[in-house]
This record gives sequence, structure tokens and C-alpha cells, in this order.
Amino acid sequence: MVARLSSLGIPHHRFPPFHPVGPSSHQQQSSSWDFSSIPMAPASSHRGHQWICNLVRGSHLFLLLVVSNLPLCQGEEDYAPYCKNQTGPCHIPLQSLFDRATSVANYNYRLAREMFDEFDKQFSQGKNFTSKVLNSCHTRSIITPGTKEEAENAKDEILFKLVLSLLHSWDEPLHQLVTDLLHLKEASPELLARAAEIEEKTKVLLEGVEEIQKRIHPGEKEKETYPVWSEKSSLTADDDDVRKTAFYKIFHCLHRDSNKISTYLHMLKCRFTSCSDHN
Repeated sequence: MVARLSSLGIPHHRFPPFHPVGPSSHQQQSSSWDFSSIPMAPASSHRGHQWICNLVRGSHLFLLLVVSNLPLCQGEEDYAPYCKNQTGPCHIPLQSLFDRATSVANYNYRLAREMFDEFDKQFSQGKNFTSKVLNSCHTRSIITPGTKEEAENAKDEILFKLVLSLLHSWDEPLHQLVTDLLHLKEASPELLARAAEIEEKTKVLLEGVEEIQKRIHPGEKEKETYPVWSEKSSLTADDDDVRKTAFYKIFHCLHRDSNKISTYLHMLKCRFTSCSDHN
């Protein structure tokens, strides 16, 4: 995430310092973010493992999981008991893939809620942002269940399609959000850091959901089209009210859609594995 911010020209003082959990300085000379020395099994044969390893590497949050996940990121001999009695390609259990996916989705939802609350508290005083953004999310064309009961009765193919459509639809907006927050001088370092992290986690989550879907519904998928986001010019508008309304809208819509993604993934997890967790 630091590299992502640095590549945008964001000075280090614009985001808060943190202390990643990992090997101590006397255990390794390189950055605590660098796990390149860990030998990886071929990605083509261990896609489930590769996704979890990418997830663990992706952010300081998941460095907390390094100790428990390192065996999954090492050579094939370390995949026991998952691969001990398997012949051919080794696959991590579907339960573990769902556990990781729902954890990331739930974390993204919390991040989105925190960002929306922070922006609303700082910039909405005396503004009527809410009335301007209702029913204006760029993902409104994605028809989602109106109630929890409708979602529970939807076919799993439909829920997978909704999750993937929502994730794909946020690729460009999240990238642009991180870029343009830099130019919003009042934006706090915490807001910048959260935006960069949720962009990163959304990419990781998309990869994981695609892997899960292929595991459950193998075969060639039809090419999908996704809603087009057209608010880029508004995020950089000279008019302060237009610009801040655009930011408010993106935080409002991200909060709404992150909740849907987390909810639908948890429903899918309960259908195919155990859902006795507390995500």
C-alpha cells in the first residue's frame, strides 16, 4: 500500500505510520513487507494457495495472519494435511477460500463505513449532500435483491454474478479515488490510507471470488459487461461543492455496495461450507 501511495507522489507524511507484524529486524535485513524469499509452488497448480498468499502479502492487516498461513505459502511438501493424500494438482479446501473471502469482504465493508462516516463528519456540515446522491450510484443498473429473503432465495449463480459485477464496477472508481484524494487538501492521512487499502483489497477479493466460482461452477463463462463510472471529472472540478458532492457520492455508494458484497458472499459461504463464523 505504501508503494501504491508513493507511486502517486503522495508524501509519506500524508499517511500515518504503522508497525507491520512480521520478522524482527535481526531476523531479516529487507523490508518486513518483503516475503520474496519464501519459495512458492507453481501458481498454475496451486491457485487457491497462491490467492491466499497474495492476500496475506497484500496489507499490514493480513501480516497478522502470516504465522498461521506461512505453511500454505511454502513448497508442496508443506501443504499437509491438505495435499498429503492427493494425487495431481493440490487445492486448498473450499472452506478456507470462503473464510478468507468473507473476511476480506467484511473488512472492506468496515473500511468503507469508516471512510464514509469520516468524510460525512468533516465535510457535510451545512451541506445537503444526501439528497443529491440518493439513487445515483453508478452501480444502480445492477439489479440486486430488494430484501434479505429475496437474496436467500436467489440462485447461487445469480449471487456470484452480482458479487463479481459489483467488484469489477469499482475497479476504476477506487483507483481514481486514491489519486484524487491527494488533491483534496483537507483529507486526513487516515482517509488516504484507508482508500488505498480498500482499493488493494478489492483487487485481491475479486481474484479470490473468481477462484471460488470456478471451483464451484467450472467451465467457460460468458463475457460480462459492467456499469461505466462517469464521475471522474466531478472529482477534480473547480467548483468546491461539485467536487465534494462527488466524493460524498463515491463514499456513500462504496459503503452501500461493500455491504451487499459482504452479505452475498456470506450467503454463498453458508450454502457450500460451514457458516458458523462471526464475519
